Amino acid sequence: MTPSGILSAPQLQFMLAEMGADHLMYSIDYPYKQPETSGSFLDIADLTDEQRAQIAFGTATTLFKL
Repeated sequence: MTPSGILSAPQLQFMLAEMGADHLMYSIDYPYKQPETSGSFLDIADLTDEQRAQIAFGTATTLFKL
């Protein structure tokens, strides 16, 4: 599951609770819905370091066998 440009803390927490970090991938659609925060949302989100790494690149690494 990807947030696809919907950058909100409640949505992220809902997806984490329902799917877990190992089923989430960070993504952004262009044109950016919220260009001022699209690049920093994951950095400032209320996540553990492990969750942040999993969402940022861990899930994609596993899924795409990188």
